[in-house]
Amino acid sequence: MKFNKRKTRAPFSTGIIAGKTTAAAGRYTPEQALRRVTMANLLWESTYYQSADTIMARIEELIPKVTSEVIVELALETRFEQRLRHTPLYLALQLFKHHGSAGVADLLAKICTRPDMTMDTLAMLPLVLERKSLKPIPKCIKKGLAQAFDQYDAYQIAKYKRATHNLSLVDVVNLVHPVPTQTNAAALQDLVSNQLTAADTWESNLSAGEDKAATFTRLLEENKLGALALLRNLRGMTEAGVSRQLITQALTKANSKWLTPLNFLAAQRYAPQFSAQLEDLMARSYATRKIPGTTILAVDVSGSMGALTSTGSKFSRMDLAFALAALAGYMFEDVMLVFTAGSDGYRKGAHVLWNNSKGFGIFNDQRAISAKVGLGGIFTHQLCEWLKDEGLADQADRLVVISDSQDIDAAHGKKVLADTSPYKTSYIIDISTHTHGIKTGRWTAEINGWSDRLFHYIAEVEQG
Repeated sequence: MKFNKRKTRAPFSTGIIAGKTTAAAGRYTPEQALRRVTMANLLWESTYYQSADTIMARIEELIPKVTSEVIVELALETRFEQRLRHTPLYLALQLFKHHGSAGVADLLAKICTRPDMTMDTLAMLPLVLERKSLKPIPKCIKKGLAQAFDQYDAYQIAKYKRATHNLSLVDVVNLVHPVPTQTNAAALQDLVSNQLTAADTWESNLSAGEDKAATFTRLLEENKLGALALLRNLRGMTEAGVSRQLITQALTKANSKWLTPLNFLAAQRYAPQFSAQLEDLMARSYATRKIPGTTILAVDVSGSMGALTSTGSKFSRMDLAFALAALAGYMFEDVMLVFTAGSDGYRKGAHVLWNNSKGFGIFNDQRAISAKVGLGGIFTHQLCEWLKDEGLADQADRLVVISDSQDIDAAHGKKVLADTSPYKTSYIIDISTHTHGIKTGRWTAEINGWSDRLFHYIAEVEQG
């Protein structure tokens, strides 16, 4: 993982902050800019200040300006650290378009961790290459997708054979010709001959008319329900009459490798009766080590943070920030939680130290928090001055700000640097894809994205 490190040159450049052109935007190298626009990106979906087309155009504009090694690193990171699905595929295809075939096959073979991602890749290919026809498929892309099948077993092939795509999985097999392995040879043969039976999933069983309670009870007892399916179906299983004891037992055994904080938030929102078990699972999943010292965690609750993470999402950036704040309670040794916003009209920040709740209980306090600090901002410089004035900065080892980096002082051209000197380390966690943010040279690192790995990165940076 690489970070956007301190720079000694002038920290400001011209850009758009909070919808306004300003000379007080953060300055970014092409690599830093590409990191910003990819790490929290749900491809093809618009955000609060930027359209999907603008985001995609920005990615393609930056690709030729960075090395192929950087693109490969970002593609791997967006897939395995940020757990994004389409963005790493888009990066791999842009790598081919602008840098040639070197490394493309190996990259696709690694990031296509599910069979439906091979279909996604081929569906994306004509768009990236700006042509109407899928064929001819470049050799390196064929090779990479064929190699990706080495990691798929019979269950995965059966599970995704009817995925909703214009291209089916059998189409992909016929186009790229994967070499069968011991674990998938029979499934591939049955797929091509149209003899492959559906995988034993909750979807296939319910589609076949099986009883909902009986289906989930059996899958839980046989340990065949994956962690994500378990979380997504908590309410449905409860309403169908599945034993609560059986569900809680499954939660204690769940493997959360591919779960994100938003997955836990969604589960808790729709099945709050399992809040305690979900918090325990989140703690077991992410809090593998405590980051020592005292941390001020400042969460931006301004109006733009209340917008959806994308046009296709049910969750806002504020939801995401609160989920990260809940997670921080498990990962930092000592946390002082601050919420920050203010008034855009008066260009004045407002901030509050919050001690009323922790974990998922924070979500119950959103309205009370907004009543305290308003919906304007963020005002990063003013936040740092307030932390000093209140005596909080002197008590902390590090400052972590979670925001979408749409600073109102910067938007109005006010060139002020946030004072992070009281802290041993300081970080901006930017959970947006906006082209410009508030990185102005005085932070240990600007980290882009929204996965649990963000806090692990901080631990790794401080360990050297």
